[in-house]
Amino acid sequence: MIVSVDVYTKDVDAALVIYKKAIEEGATSVNLVSSEDYETKEFEHMNLMFEGDHSLGVIALLDDGPFCKDTDDL
Repeated sequence: MIVSVDVYTKDVDAALVIYKKAIEEGATSVNLVSSEDYETKEFEHMNLMFEGDHSLGVIALLDDGPFCKDTDDL
């Protein structure tokens, strides 16, 4: 079954690791986007999105890392 992943983190290094792993494992439509505060222009968080088979190992890694489904939980 193909699933869509959409998670957030403030840990840039962790986001880059998962981004690379998702591509290596065959995920598609892999996107990593940074967000900043509109007024201060300071970094706020990264948004990682991809699609892939539900059995991808990278999906399980998201539970162990600094990733949240909602920016309010960061």
